[in-house]
Amino acid sequence: MKKFVSFVLGTIVGTAAGFLAGSLLVSDDQIDELKKKVKNNETVQDLKKKYDNGTEIVKNQLASFPKNVEDDSELKDFDDIVIDNSKDDDAQQKDHAQDVANDLHHAETNDDFNHPEPPKPEGPSDPSDAPVDPYSRP
Repeated sequence: MKKFVSFVLGTIVGTAAGFLAGSLLVSDDQIDELKKKVKNNETVQDLKKKYDNGTEIVKNQLASFPKNVEDDSELKDFDDIVIDNSKDDDAQQKDHAQDVANDLHHAETNDDFNHPEPPKPEGPSDPSDAPVDPYSRP
């Protein structure tokens, strides 16, 4: 924290010293002479014209964008519009009904549930292969 305070204080003092030295060491005559040189310099004037033309182009492009909508009442009107696609719903319901009918047609019958296949034995098919039960009593 101490280093930061020293840095900030040094920056402020350095800026003030530079500004004071610049204002005291450079006379008004030198500043006026420098301004005349800049006005008479063709390169600087050419760059200034290019900059001005570029800013005009950007201003024109920005002006061509649509303005922000301040009154959104027109947009709210779209909320009231109801799209009626009930014809599509009827066709979908008919297709769904046909699919359900086909599923029911191919479903298992009650006879399949009343007469199931006999269960398969879980143990070995040959009793001699079965392990000896240590808890069985003779």
